[in-house]
Amino acid sequence: MAERIISLASPHPARAELKPYSAELPLGSLAVGVDNIHHDVYLSPQWTEQTRLYVLERVRQASGLNLAVEKHLRRGKSKVPETAAWKRQLLELLQASLTRAKYEKKIETDLLLRVALIKFLTLEIAGQFSHLMLEAKEWMRTRGGHFEHSESGHILKARLADLQAGRRNIFRQVGQHIYQVLTEIEESQLGRARHALFGDEQRAAYELLAGRLAFVENGRDDILFLDHYVLLGNYQQDPDRFESFQALFLDFLREAVSAGQSAGDVTRARHAHQALVDSALSARNELDLLGAERSALLRRLERGGGVLAKVGIGGDTPQLRTALNDVERRIKSAQARVEGLGPRLEAAKVRAEFVSETQKDRFADYLSEPENARRLFDPDWPGDSNRDAAAQRLDAWLARLEQSGLLAHVLASYELRNIYHDYCPPLHLQQLKKALVSREGFDQVAAILKQFPARGFSLERIESLSKKVRRYPRDEARAVVLRFAVDFMRLRRDLGNYERLAAAMERIQLVTSEKTRDNSRLNKSLYEFLLPSEARPEQDAVVNHTVIKADVRGSTRITRELLDRGLNPATLFSLNFFEPVKRILDRFSAAKVFVEGDAIILAVSETESNRSHQRAVSKACALARQLLAIAAAYNERPESSDLPRLELGVGIAFQGSAPAYWVDSDSRIMISKALNLSDRLSSCSKVARRLLGDKVSVFRVFVFQPGVQGAEEDEADEFLIRFNLNGIELNEEGFAKLSEEIALQQVEADCQMPWGRERTTFFFGEALIGEGIEPILLRRGFVRQLNSDGRFGAAGQRAYYEVCTHPKAFELVDALLVAASRSA
Repeated sequence: MAERIISLASPHPARAELKPYSAELPLGSLAVGVDNIHHDVYLSPQWTEQTRLYVLERVRQASGLNLAVEKHLRRGKSKVPETAAWKRQLLELLQASLTRAKYEKKIETDLLLRVALIKFLTLEIAGQFSHLMLEAKEWMRTRGGHFEHSESGHILKARLADLQAGRRNIFRQVGQHIYQVLTEIEESQLGRARHALFGDEQRAAYELLAGRLAFVENGRDDILFLDHYVLLGNYQQDPDRFESFQALFLDFLREAVSAGQSAGDVTRARHAHQALVDSALSARNELDLLGAERSALLRRLERGGGVLAKVGIGGDTPQLRTALNDVERRIKSAQARVEGLGPRLEAAKVRAEFVSETQKDRFADYLSEPENARRLFDPDWPGDSNRDAAAQRLDAWLARLEQSGLLAHVLASYELRNIYHDYCPPLHLQQLKKALVSREGFDQVAAILKQFPARGFSLERIESLSKKVRRYPRDEARAVVLRFAVDFMRLRRDLGNYERLAAAMERIQLVTSEKTRDNSRLNKSLYEFLLPSEARPEQDAVVNHTVIKADVRGSTRITRELLDRGLNPATLFSLNFFEPVKRILDRFSAAKVFVEGDAIILAVSETESNRSHQRAVSKACALARQLLAIAAAYNERPESSDLPRLELGVGIAFQGSAPAYWVDSDSRIMISKALNLSDRLSSCSKVARRLLGDKVSVFRVFVFQPGVQGAEEDEADEFLIRFNLNGIELNEEGFAKLSEEIALQQVEADCQMPWGRERTTFFFGEALIGEGIEPILLRRGFVRQLNSDGRFGAAGQRAYYEVCTHPKAFELVDALLVAASRSA
């Protein structure tokens, strides 16, 4: 999510840098189902069956039904999966969806599964609770009428009634357990895997999906609010309800800070409206004055035409008529102005209201970003250089809460956490909170607790906390008020996200019937999310492959040296390199093609069933690094100090098609262009080694073109001179495939090369290998001219790619990425 920082400037010295919060679930690009309204989603039948059993078992544990009932209900049922087994299967489903989304280049597909899973899980919690209640009642019925009327029957009926009344608590317990499992999967594996594949794409959407409110009934639960947010009032008559605090926050933002351009727009709109109002009032006053003047002239005319006029005494009638005509003209002009101001006045009013509402919406967006609370009120916030300004705002906010009478409710909400486990039930949280705030609430609670004398409830603890709330130290109150601002904004954000998630869940149809499934699949509108074991086709054809060749440098010299010493060169290569390599192939889904004396050739293939998650080039790059690590480990062993060192050159060649095979008796021989290309990529010219072998560098692959007269930039590889000593070179087609497999971050730096410093481009990403993640770093170089005198010439346009292995290269790129993220 791109963050837009808005400078909020106050008419006072205080300033704050606030940012709005925004999040959405972008499912609009996905196909709608057969009903033209919902997205059709079909979930793995294996996973859904195991999940139903697992959720039912969690509901049983949360309800604490009689053990005899549980045994009876479990008889003949399938085995309930353990948490670890269910978690592994859930991870498989999520990883399969993620890799499919990467293969289809549409992350919205994975978001769809996440929303569908939350909908399925929450529906199952409610459904399995109802199922358990029905099973228990059926069990009672099978015991006969005698049991139903017995003491045990009445006890069980009362127990079931209590469970039904406490349904919300069971939903919360089971839901929060499932939420915790999802969170652990996200934090331990899935989050890193998604970042490796997609980078930060749709980060805000995944944060939206990580909210815990989806796993309580209807997204609201007082105990959850108390434990993780802040407990507010629920009813219209409660002074501390959510809407009251929201209005208070909005008023505080309007008065204490100014929203830059948006505030100027509001001010201008209000001034424009007020100016028109003033003009209308002025015109109306002028009309009133002119009306009075016209009345006076009419009265004078009436008197002038009477008896006095006949005897020569009275006003000048022509002059009066002229004055009256002038007044009439001015009245018409004023009336025209008033009538013209009417539409303008209405438009200005609408404009002022619209701009004011827009500003209100922007302020509301600030209230959904918890970080803004610290930006506003925390003197220790690292991004605020003005500690006094934050302290002033915090004091102003504390005073605002005191004036509104809400401070006591805020303090009580936090003090409640220390005692509610001992009083609830029989008390409700809201009752206990009111007891800490008012004497009337305390008396009501005291009356309720007196009905349970055997429980020995202490009223002194409640009264002591009530006194503490009324006499809270100022410094402690400031800390609580700051904490409340953060918690309130978190709650507002998560409530808004829950509404967005609920709307997205409404747009999903969980397909359960085969008829609907077939119909939706036929119309290409079905989204099926299956486990890897459920998605394998009968014929699994290879669609592309990647070849890795590791060639031992100086093998002829090593062989001759060992033979001269009476040693066995075959066992040296086999025991110290070939055998260790074979032991790690399964982890990278690689297969040995063949071994030829001083080289080993491996392949990672993508088939119809695994092409969405195989990521052959990623695995090949990680495997190539392991090949070099095996050789390096051998070289560092003390017992190998008297034996020749193993130095390798590794080439990785991707081919976007299946290889051909030639069957010779029981052997199958691969025929592929990638074999020849990997051989060239792994080679090291004697000329290049003589020129570069003694030059220290963190890079181990360089490619040159001899300065032959008439040589062109794009001539065949045989004209190129390669240096590859303990290095890995990847072909260009392989780099393009790698860019599709994982998210690559590009950075540049000036690096020392054998010919001097050069601007170098790096590509960093992370590859999913089994259950782990391997970093992959590539350097893009350009083929240079190699002059006949052995000097290095200018770089051309032809690129080559080195898979870097040196720790210093990783340290450099890591520092560059950290710096880039801080400046973003």
